[in-house]
Amino acid sequence: MKIKEKRDGRWFLMNGFAKRTEQKKQAIKQTVLELLRTSDPRGMTIQMIAKQANVSPVTIYNYFGSKEHLVRETLIDYMIRQVEEYEAFLKEDRSFAEKVKYIIFQKKKVLGEIQVDFIHRLIKEDDEFRRSVDVLYETRVLPLVIEMIREAQENGEIAPYLSIDTLLLYLNLWRDVSEKIPVSLYSERLIDELLLLFFYGVKGEQER
Repeated sequence: MKIKEKRDGRWFLMNGFAKRTEQKKQAIKQTVLELLRTSDPRGMTIQMIAKQANVSPVTIYNYFGSKEHLVRETLIDYMIRQVEEYEAFLKEDRSFAEKVKYIIFQKKKVLGEIQVDFIHRLIKEDDEFRRSVDVLYETRVLPLVIEMIREAQENGEIAPYLSIDTLLLYLNLWRDVSEKIPVSLYSERLIDELLLLFFYGVKGEQER
């Protein structure tokens, strides 16, 4: 029996064996994600992953070749899912403020799922991973954010005289700030106050 499976937005026909293999690979990747929440990736071993995923180390080597390739592929898949969430949310009929709150502040949950410092280090050290991240950003994330900014300018939600480059820089600066805030400090009140600062500065809305 052949089964359809969707990967990267495309459908593929899979037979029963291929389906079971893909399910096992996804289970191994999920195990890696769970370990990345608490473990230093440099101390993670194939044996550790295999034990938690309930497979043999040989199976992991057969599927992925090395721990480095497994971790890279796991994180690329994870980032693709994050981008898909971005796309789905930003294409909804929402205000610019709601979209900013989502992409800068509410996505803080990602920082609790993955050690962001490790991702940053991998981007610097792993050329293949960096290229994959760059392609995702340039082909899917950036066009979406530019479209969001243009719509907000057309709707009068942000100043129409500010350039796209300046607004992108401003968004990226705030995203960098949000990544540096400890998860323990995050609350709805903090997010709301940061949003006020994002839009109106320290004088507040009434002083625009």
